Amino acid sequence: MTATSGTTGWVCKVCWKWNRPEDDPCFRCKSPRGLTDDAAVEVERKRLEAKAAEPEPVPDIVVAVPVWVFRGYARVWLRGGIGLLGLLALMAFGGVTDLIWFALTAGFSAGLVVCGFLAGEVADGMRNRETWAFIVGIVLSVVAVMGSITAFSVFAPGLVNPNAVRWGSLLVFGGAGVAAAGGLVMLIRAGRARPPA
Repeated sequence: MTATSGTTGWVCKVCWKWNRPEDDPCFRCKSPRGLTDDAAVEVERKRLEAKAAEPEPVPDIVVAVPVWVFRGYARVWLRGGIGLLGLLALMAFGGVTDLIWFALTAGFSAGLVVCGFLAGEVADGMRNRETWAFIVGIVLSVVAVMGSITAFSVFAPGLVNPNAVRWGSLLVFGGAGVAAAGGLVMLIRAGRARPPA
Protein backbone atom coordinates (compact mmCIF):
# COMPACT_ATOMS: atom_id res chain seq x y z
CA MET A 1 0.00 0.00 0.00
CA THR A 2 2.81 2.35 0.64
CA ALA A 3 5.96 3.40 -1.00
CA THR A 4 8.69 4.53 1.33
CA SER A 5 10.91 7.45 0.55
CA GLY A 6 13.89 7.26 2.87
CA THR A 7 13.56 9.38 5.96
CA THR A 8 11.56 12.12 4.25
CA GLY A 9 8.23 10.34 4.33
CA TRP A 10 6.11 7.86 2.44
CA VAL A 11 3.24 7.88 -0.03
CA CYS A 12 0.04 5.98 0.67
CA LYS A 13 -0.85 3.81 -2.33
CA VAL A 14 -4.54 3.78 -1.34
CA CYS A 15 -5.22 7.53 -1.35
CA TRP A 16 -1.85 8.67 -2.81
CA LYS A 17 -1.24 11.21 -0.06
CA TRP A 18 2.20 12.08 1.29
CA ASN A 19 2.85 11.10 4.92
CA ARG A 20 5.57 11.99 7.39
CA PRO A 21 8.03 9.23 8.39
CA GLU A 22 6.31 8.85 11.77
CA ASP A 23 2.80 8.59 10.31
CA ASP A 24 1.39 5.10 10.71
CA PRO A 25 -1.35 4.60 9.60
CA CYS A 26 -1.93 7.10 6.79
CA PHE A 27 -3.02 10.44 8.25
CA ARG A 28 -5.85 10.78 5.73
CA CYS A 29 -7.37 7.38 4.97
CA LYS A 30 -6.07 5.52 8.05
CA SER A 31 -4.78 2.64 5.95
CA PRO A 32 -1.87 0.73 7.53
CA ARG A 33 1.66 1.52 6.45
CA GLY A 34 3.78 -0.98 4.60
CA LEU A 35 1.19 -2.75 2.44
CA THR A 36 2.66 -3.67 -0.93
CA ASP A 37 0.28 -6.38 -2.09
CA ASP A 38 -2.12 -5.12 -4.79
CA ALA A 39 -4.96 -7.23 -3.38
CA ALA A 40 -4.53 -5.64 0.05
CA VAL A 41 -4.49 -2.19 -1.52
CA GLU A 42 -7.71 -2.98 -3.39
CA VAL A 43 -9.35 -4.17 -0.17
CA GLU A 44 -8.45 -0.88 1.51
CA ARG A 45 -9.79 1.13 -1.43
CA LYS A 46 -13.10 -0.75 -1.29
CA ARG A 47 -13.27 -0.08 2.45
CA LEU A 48 -12.81 3.64 1.82
CA GLU A 49 -15.45 3.61 -0.93
CA ALA A 50 -17.93 1.89 1.38
CA LYS A 51 -17.17 4.40 4.13
CA ALA A 52 -17.67 7.31 1.74
CA ALA A 53 -21.05 5.88 0.71
CA GLU A 54 -22.29 5.77 4.29
CA PRO A 55 -24.80 8.49 5.21
CA GLU A 56 -23.48 11.48 7.05
CA PRO A 57 -24.24 11.16 10.77
CA VAL A 58 -26.81 13.58 12.11
CA PRO A 59 -25.22 15.85 14.74
CA ASP A 60 -26.62 15.17 18.20
CA ILE A 61 -27.46 18.85 18.68
CA VAL A 62 -29.87 18.70 15.71
CA VAL A 63 -31.87 16.07 17.59
CA ALA A 64 -31.26 17.36 21.13
CA VAL A 65 -32.66 20.87 20.57
CA PRO A 66 -36.13 19.89 19.27
CA VAL A 67 -36.34 17.03 21.81
CA TRP A 68 -35.64 19.48 24.66
CA VAL A 69 -38.15 22.00 23.27
CA PHE A 70 -40.98 19.53 22.79
CA ARG A 71 -40.43 17.89 26.17
CA GLY A 72 -40.82 21.33 27.72
CA TYR A 73 -44.00 21.96 25.73
CA ALA A 74 -45.36 18.57 26.77
CA ARG A 75 -44.99 19.42 30.46
CA VAL A 76 -46.42 22.93 30.09
CA TRP A 77 -49.39 21.85 27.97
CA LEU A 78 -50.29 18.92 30.21
CA ARG A 79 -50.13 21.07 33.34
CA GLY A 80 -52.06 23.84 31.62
CA GLY A 81 -54.79 21.44 30.56
CA ILE A 82 -55.08 19.96 34.05
CA GLY A 83 -55.12 23.46 35.52
CA LEU A 84 -57.98 24.45 33.24
CA LEU A 85 -59.92 21.41 34.45
CA GLY A 86 -59.51 22.82 37.94
CA LEU A 87 -60.74 26.19 36.70
CA LEU A 88 -63.72 24.42 35.16
CA ALA A 89 -64.56 22.90 38.54
CA LEU A 90 -64.26 26.31 40.21
CA MET A 91 -66.59 27.79 37.62
CA ALA A 92 -69.14 25.06 38.31
CA PHE A 93 -68.94 25.50 42.11
CA GLY A 94 -68.87 29.29 41.76
CA GLY A 95 -72.28 29.37 40.16
CA VAL A 96 -71.30 30.17 36.57
CA THR A 97 -74.16 29.04 34.35
CA ASP A 98 -72.94 30.17 30.94
CA LEU A 99 -72.67 26.92 28.96
CA ILE A 100 -70.58 28.58 26.24
CA TRP A 101 -67.82 29.35 28.73
CA PHE A 102 -68.00 25.82 30.07
CA ALA A 103 -67.69 24.39 26.57
CA LEU A 104 -64.81 26.70 25.63
CA THR A 105 -62.89 25.98 28.81
CA ALA A 106 -63.44 22.23 28.56
CA GLY A 107 -62.46 22.19 24.89
CA PHE A 108 -59.35 24.25 25.51
CA SER A 109 -58.37 22.03 28.43
CA ALA A 110 -58.83 18.86 26.38
CA GLY A 111 -56.84 20.37 23.52
CA LEU A 112 -53.94 21.22 25.82
CA VAL A 113 -53.90 17.72 27.32
CA VAL A 114 -53.95 16.09 23.87
CA CYS A 115 -51.23 18.41 22.55
CA GLY A 116 -49.14 17.78 25.67
CA PHE A 117 -49.41 14.03 25.23
CA LEU A 118 -48.54 14.32 21.52
CA ALA A 119 -45.58 16.57 22.27
CA GLY A 120 -44.21 13.94 24.67
CA GLU A 121 -44.56 11.23 22.03
CA VAL A 122 -42.98 13.52 19.44
CA ALA A 123 -39.99 14.16 21.71
CA ASP A 124 -39.43 10.41 22.14
CA GLY A 125 -39.74 9.88 18.39
CA MET A 126 -37.28 12.67 17.66
CA ARG A 127 -34.78 11.15 20.06
CA ASN A 128 -35.01 7.93 18.02
CA ARG A 129 -34.70 9.92 14.75
CA GLU A 130 -38.18 8.99 13.55
CA THR A 131 -39.35 10.96 10.50
CA TRP A 132 -42.99 11.16 11.59
CA ALA A 133 -42.00 12.83 14.88
CA PHE A 134 -40.43 15.81 13.14
CA ILE A 135 -43.42 16.16 10.79
CA VAL A 136 -45.90 16.01 13.68
CA GLY A 137 -43.71 18.48 15.56
CA ILE A 138 -44.05 20.99 12.73
CA VAL A 139 -47.83 20.49 12.66
CA LEU A 140 -48.05 20.88 16.44
CA SER A 141 -46.09 24.13 16.25
CA VAL A 142 -48.49 25.55 13.66
CA VAL A 143 -51.48 24.47 15.75
CA ALA A 144 -49.92 26.01 18.86
CA VAL A 145 -49.36 29.35 17.13
CA MET A 146 -52.95 29.51 15.92
CA GLY A 147 -54.30 28.17 19.22
CA SER A 148 -52.49 30.72 21.38
CA ILE A 149 -53.61 33.62 19.19
CA THR A 150 -57.20 32.33 19.26
CA ALA A 151 -57.09 31.76 23.02
CA PHE A 152 -56.06 35.35 23.73
CA SER A 153 -58.68 36.75 21.36
CA VAL A 154 -61.43 34.61 22.96
CA PHE A 155 -60.49 34.53 26.64
CA ALA A 156 -58.70 37.85 27.02
CA PRO A 157 -59.75 40.22 24.24
CA GLY A 158 -58.04 43.59 24.60
CA LEU A 159 -55.89 42.47 27.54
CA VAL A 160 -52.71 42.24 25.42
CA ASN A 161 -51.88 43.95 22.15
CA PRO A 162 -52.88 41.53 19.34
CA ASN A 163 -49.62 42.18 17.47
CA ALA A 164 -47.63 41.31 20.59
CA VAL A 165 -49.61 38.07 20.91
CA ARG A 166 -48.95 37.17 17.28
CA TRP A 167 -45.22 37.89 17.44
CA GLY A 168 -44.85 36.20 20.81
CA SER A 169 -46.62 33.10 19.54
CA LEU A 170 -44.43 33.01 16.45
CA LEU A 171 -41.27 33.35 18.50
CA VAL A 172 -42.20 30.78 21.15
CA PHE A 173 -43.99 28.13 19.11
CA GLY A 174 -42.63 28.98 15.66
CA GLY A 175 -39.11 28.39 16.97
CA ALA A 176 -40.09 24.83 17.82
CA GLY A 177 -41.38 24.36 14.29
CA VAL A 178 -38.11 25.68 12.87
CA ALA A 179 -36.14 23.30 15.09
CA ALA A 180 -38.30 20.36 14.00
CA ALA A 181 -38.03 21.36 10.33
CA GLY A 182 -34.26 21.71 10.60
CA GLY A 183 -33.99 18.28 12.18
CA LEU A 184 -36.16 16.76 9.46
CA VAL A 185 -34.04 18.29 6.70
CA MET A 186 -30.86 16.99 8.32
CA LEU A 187 -32.35 13.51 8.66
CA ILE A 188 -33.36 13.44 5.01
CA ARG A 189 -30.00 14.75 3.84
CA ALA A 190 -28.15 12.25 5.99
CA GLY A 191 -30.31 9.38 4.85
CA ARG A 192 -31.02 8.40 8.44
CA ALA A 193 -34.75 9.06 8.34
CA ARG A 194 -36.83 6.04 9.22
CA PRO A 195 -40.02 5.40 7.28
CA PRO A 196 -43.24 5.98 9.20
CA ALA A 197 -44.48 2.86 10.95
